[in-house]
Amino acid sequence: MTHRSIVILDAAVLGPMRRSPGRTVLAVLAIALGVALGFTVYLINRAAADEVSRAARSLFGVADLAVEAGPAGLDETIYPAVARVPGIEVASPLVEVMAKLANQRRPLKVIGIDAFRSRLLQPSLATLAGTMSEGSVGALDPQALFISADAAGELQLRQGDMLELQVGLQSVAFRIAAILPSQALEQRAAIVDIATAQWKFAQLGKLSRINVRLAAGSNEQQVRAALGGLLPADARVVTPGEATSDALRLSSAYRSNLTALALVALFTGGFLVYSTQTLAVLRRRREFALLHALGVTNRQQIAFSLGSGAAIGALGAMVGIVLGAVAASYALASLGTDMGAGYFRSGAVRLELSVLEVLAFASLGCATAIAGTLRPAWETTKIPTAAALKSGDVASGQVVSHRVLSVMLVAIAAAILWLPPLGTLPLPGYASIALLIFASVTAVATIVRRVLLMLPAVRAVPFQIAVAHLIGTARYVTLSVAAIVVSFSLMVAMLIMVTSFRSSLDAWTQKILPADVYLRAGYVGQTAFFDAATIERLRSLPGIKRMQTGRFAQISLDPERPAVALVARSFDPAQIEDVIWIERRTDAVLPANTVPVWISEAAADLYRLQPGSKLSLPLNGRRVEASVRGLWRDYEHQNGAVLMQRDTYEKLTGDSAVNTVGVWTDAAVPIAEVIKQIRQLIPAAAAFDLRVPQELRKISLAVFDRTFAVTYLLEIVAVVIGLLGISASTSAQVLARRGEFGVLRYIGLTRRQIATTLGIEGLLLGSVGVAIGVVTGIVVSMILIYVVNRQSFHWSMDVFIPWTALAVLSAVVAGASALIAILSGRRAMSGDVVAAVKEDW
Repeated sequence: MTHRSIVILDAAVLGPMRRSPGRTVLAVLAIALGVALGFTVYLINRAAADEVSRAARSLFGVADLAVEAGPAGLDETIYPAVARVPGIEVASPLVEVMAKLANQRRPLKVIGIDAFRSRLLQPSLATLAGTMSEGSVGALDPQALFISADAAGELQLRQGDMLELQVGLQSVAFRIAAILPSQALEQRAAIVDIATAQWKFAQLGKLSRINVRLAAGSNEQQVRAALGGLLPADARVVTPGEATSDALRLSSAYRSNLTALALVALFTGGFLVYSTQTLAVLRRRREFALLHALGVTNRQQIAFSLGSGAAIGALGAMVGIVLGAVAASYALASLGTDMGAGYFRSGAVRLELSVLEVLAFASLGCATAIAGTLRPAWETTKIPTAAALKSGDVASGQVVSHRVLSVMLVAIAAAILWLPPLGTLPLPGYASIALLIFASVTAVATIVRRVLLMLPAVRAVPFQIAVAHLIGTARYVTLSVAAIVVSFSLMVAMLIMVTSFRSSLDAWTQKILPADVYLRAGYVGQTAFFDAATIERLRSLPGIKRMQTGRFAQISLDPERPAVALVARSFDPAQIEDVIWIERRTDAVLPANTVPVWISEAAADLYRLQPGSKLSLPLNGRRVEASVRGLWRDYEHQNGAVLMQRDTYEKLTGDSAVNTVGVWTDAAVPIAEVIKQIRQLIPAAAAFDLRVPQELRKISLAVFDRTFAVTYLLEIVAVVIGLLGISASTSAQVLARRGEFGVLRYIGLTRRQIATTLGIEGLLLGSVGVAIGVVTGIVVSMILIYVVNRQSFHWSMDVFIPWTALAVLSAVVAGASALIAILSGRRAMSGDVVAAVKEDW
C-alpha cells in the first residue's frame, strides 16, 4: 500500500476506532456474545450427535442392517428365520435391558451378546467375544459383566469389583470381569452373555435386536422386503444412520430451540453494530466530507465503512469463538450433551474443534457486523461535501415514518402463524417473531414522535431542552430506542414464557399428586418394580387408608416413531379429573369391543388423534382396539403417553408388576409413622424412591431450573446487549453535542442542569423503548407459548405474566438509560467551554 492509502485507511477506519474505544469495545462485545452463544450451542449439539453416532456404531459394528424389536421384544424363534433370509451373510442376536442401579435414577444399559456371532460383526469386541466363547477368566460365568470405560469411570468401578443391579425388588450381583477399552463400547453400558441377560433380567425367549451383515452383491431392498414379511407389526428394519437419527430426535426440539435463541442473540448484536455505525456516520459527517474533498470516492468510502464493520466483526468473532469453546467445555463437563435436559449424557464427552467450524463461525460474526454496516456505509455517500464542511447541526436527520410497512409486517407475521412446522422445527413461529420485532423497529419513529409531542408542558429549563433536543434529533432518538426495543422485547418474551412454563409445571404437579406419600421403583423400561405380594403387604399396613398403583410400559403406535409410554393406573373413570389434568374429553358412548384410554397432548399431536378417535395398541403380542376418551396435559413424556386402567392392562397382558404407588394415610396416624412402616416392610437392599408431594414438587422445579439454565443465560445476555446499545448510542450523541453543551454553559446553564437534561433524555428514551419492548415482548411470548412451544414439545401451558419482575426490570433499564446518559455527559462537559464552542466554527 502507498503512504497515501495507509494515511487514508488510518483516517477512515482505524483512527475512529482508536478515538472511540468504548463504542468499539461495546460493538465487539455484542458480536462476541452472539458468536459465543451460537458456537457453544453448535459444539454441544455436534458433541451430542457424535456421541450418539459412536454409540450406535459400537453396537452395530460392521452390520449393514438391524432388526429392531418393539417394546415387547422379538420372539427368539424369529432369529433362525432371519438368519436364513437370502442375501444375509451373518445375523447376530442381542438383548438389551435398562438395569436399575441402587440409589441412581439413571439406569445402566446391559447388552447380552452371542459371543460366536458378535465377533463377526463387531471387530472392536472381537477380543472380548473370543474370551467369552473360550470360557476363560469366568467370562461365561453368569456373574461376569464387562463394563464400558465410560460407565466404569462414572460409577467408580474397577476390575474385580461387584456391581448390584435390581430386578423387581431383588438384587442381582455381577462381578466386573473386565473394563472395555473406550473404542470397544462408546456409551454408558455393560456386556454379558446373551443367555445370562435373558435369564437374570426375565427376558427368556426374547430378543431386542438382530444385527445383520449382507452378503456381497445382495440387494438391500430385497432383503428388507423379505425381513418385513417375517417381523411383527411393531418391529422394523433400520440402518446405523437411522438408529442415530432416532436417538437424536428425542432432544431435537430442545436443541433446535436453543440454537434459534443463540442466533437471536447474534442478530441483536448485529443490530447494535448497525445502530453504532449509523450514529458514527451522523457524528463524523465532517470527517467524511473532508475525505471526499481529499479525493476519496464514494465507492472507496463504502469500502472503508464496510472495512470498519468487518474489523469489528473479526475481533468479535475471535473473542466469541474462544468464549464459545470454553463455555462448551464447561457445559459438557457439568451439564452433559443435553445441557441439563436429561435426554442423554455420557460419562466422558470429547470436545473437538475443526478449522472449518471455526472459520464458519468467524465468517458468521463478520457477516453479521458487515450486514449491520451496509446501510450506514451507503449513507456516507449521500453527505454533501460542501454543506458538511460548514457549521451546522450534525445530529439531526429526518426519519421517514414506515407505518404502512409496520402494518404489513404485522399482517404477514399473523398469517404465517397458521403454517405448519417444517419437519419438527417451528420455523414459521420464529419467522413471525422476527417480523414482529422488525415491525416494532419500523414503528419506533412514529411512536416516539407522538409520545414526545404529547408530553405535558413543564417550565423546568432542563426538561424543555431535553424534549426539544429529542424532537429535533429524530435519527439519534430512533436508533437509541430501537436498540432497547430489540433486546428488551426478547428478554420480556423469554421471561414470560419461562415463568408461564414453570408456574404451569408447579400447578400440574399439585394436580397430579393428591396422595400423601408416593413410592416409585424403576422408570419406563427399567428392570425394577414392586411385585403383587409386596403391594398386598403394603395395603395391610395400619394407617394406610387407600392406595393407587401404576405401571409404566412402552408401546409402539408407529414403527417409524419412538415408542410412547403406556401408563396403567388404578382409578375410577368417572373421577378421571382427580387423577390427571384433562384438557378435552368426549362423553360419547364407548364403542363396542374397545377399551377406554386417555392420551397426552404430545400423543394427540404426533399421531393426529382426538377425543373419540380409535387406535390399535400392541399388547402382549396382539392388537387391542382402544377408544380415546380424552386428552390430558403431561409434562413428563415428550414422545407421548397413553393412560389406561390398571385392571384392564393386567387383564390384557398378565403383567401384575407395579412401578408407582400413591398412598392416602389415615388422619389419625402420623405420615412419618406410615413412612417408617413402609421402609421396614420393603427389603433393605431394594432401591426405591419414597417421597411426599412437597419433595416431588421441589425436585421437579429443580430439574426445570437446571434444564432452562441456558435460557436464563440468554435472558441475561439480552439485558447486557440492550444496555450496551444504550451506552453506545448515548455516548455517541453526547460527544456529537459538545458544541451544544458549550453554548449552554456559555449562556449560563450549570453542569448540574446539563446533567439533569441528559438524565431526562435518557430516562425518556429508556421509558419509551421499554414500553414498546414490553408490548412487543408480550406478543412474542404468546407466539412462544401457543405456537413455538406447542409445535416443539406438544405441551400446553397457562400464561403467567410476572408483572413485578417486569416492573423491576423496566425500571432498571430506564434508570440505566438515564445513568448512562449522565455518565457519558461528564466526559463532554469536562473540557473547556470555549474550545467546545469553537468546534462548530
